[in-house]
Amino acid sequence: MNKDIKIVRTRYAPSPTGLFHIGGARTALFNYLFAKTNNGVFIVRIEDTDVERNVENGIDSQINNLKWLKIYPDESYQNPGNHGPYIQSEKFDRYNELANKLLNEGKVYRCFCTPEELEKERKKNIKKGETPKYSRKCLHLSKEEIDSKLKKNIPFSLRLKLKDDYEYSWNDIVRGKIDFNTNSMSDLVIMKSNKIPTYNFAVVIDDYDMEISHILRGEEHISNTPYQLAIKEALGFDNYIQFGHLSVIVDETGKKLSKRNLELKQFIEDYKNMGFPEVAITNFLCLLGWSRPDNVEIFSLIDAIKHFKIENVSPSPTTFDFNKMLWVSSQYFKQMDDKKYISFVKPFIQFSNKRYLEVQDECLLLFKNQISYAKELNKLLEELFTINKFTKKELAELDFFNTKDVLLMVESFYKSLSNLKDWNIDSIKLLIKETQTKSNLSGKDFFQPLRFSCSHKTHGPELFRVIYILGKNQVLENIEKVLSEIKRWDYEG
Repeated sequence: MNKDIKIVRTRYAPSPTGLFHIGGARTALFNYLFAKTNNGVFIVRIEDTDVERNVENGIDSQINNLKWLKIYPDESYQNPGNHGPYIQSEKFDRYNELANKLLNEGKVYRCFCTPEELEKERKKNIKKGETPKYSRKCLHLSKEEIDSKLKKNIPFSLRLKLKDDYEYSWNDIVRGKIDFNTNSMSDLVIMKSNKIPTYNFAVVIDDYDMEISHILRGEEHISNTPYQLAIKEALGFDNYIQFGHLSVIVDETGKKLSKRNLELKQFIEDYKNMGFPEVAITNFLCLLGWSRPDNVEIFSLIDAIKHFKIENVSPSPTTFDFNKMLWVSSQYFKQMDDKKYISFVKPFIQFSNKRYLEVQDECLLLFKNQISYAKELNKLLEELFTINKFTKKELAELDFFNTKDVLLMVESFYKSLSNLKDWNIDSIKLLIKETQTKSNLSGKDFFQPLRFSCSHKTHGPELFRVIYILGKNQVLENIEKVLSEIKRWDYEG
């Protein structure tokens, strides 16, 4: 950390233009981790000046999902500190005051160009193979021309006059030294004609007012940084800020994660509604561009704070691997206390039948080591209670019903099960063990035919639990159907 910075103050500054995206969540988390690792302050402010794109409940979606992830801001519009307002639309007077100050100082100028004129100019530059850049024609207007346009109430925006052939550079704490020359930049609009500040102008003022010390954000903001440095310089702000630009998140094809890719769920709300544990999502987000020095991949948020170092954040593209997310989440379900697990998954269960309602806790625990998200249980429960039908041909093709010893074993188990008075897991487990001992069959030679006879399935969870959950009548009925067919077979020997 730079010696000029006394207190670390980071911020996550979302726009309420949509749901809480996985990329935004990663940015928020890394800012939170950096602040907490350095005993600093984590701030959430809302950048809602893009009025046309703001969506209803967009602000609440950001804050509520952050809290769901256990990323609690020290300062926000819900718990303000001494550096507010924390919503940009409440600061229009402040932005306009500073914009007019720059205008009076001759550091910005009025631009009367219409959107159509600017678009025509942009296309002309592209046609020439040049980077679109404003021609500065309004910079050279005379006082008389400006006064005339003002009298006619012609709308204007305010543009910052950049220095010619000037270098803006910073030591990026993720990527190292980065520099831009103003010859490749364009005089940017800081205030629109509707008196609403642009992103780059408002963000510089907010970061100054909130005494932000470090800014971690996506690499798409690298090109914004020199403009913000130029605005900061024009305003005379002397605050020192360290920038760090995080890696781009790509899909499994290597393409940048796009909200248009509807096949890949990219919003925190999606995973919350699917029944992922919030600790699993936070853990997975940590792995998107950062890794612990000891290479441990399953850890709590508290552990992440203990181990987080900006030096271990990679600038290279990081892959949003959904299968990795499933694996991380599955580890948390396996570690969960049984009571907590049942309490967590129950609200997501839509499956129901009479037997399930009688033994629902046992049903849910049956798949505790198999699931990655709670809603996954609905399909597993349906499969569990669906009794598959089979044809004579299909049964004959099962190679584990190939000796008379198997038939005798299944018959023996059927008779013992019929006489079983105490229907519980322990008694069923003991019965299976006794049957195996008497049959002299072992391994798959014993379990495969018995499992199919009891459940009409060739694989599944622990057999004694499946038998208990299906219930005595259903299991006996299943065995009867198998026995009625294989008794007709003519076994050799």
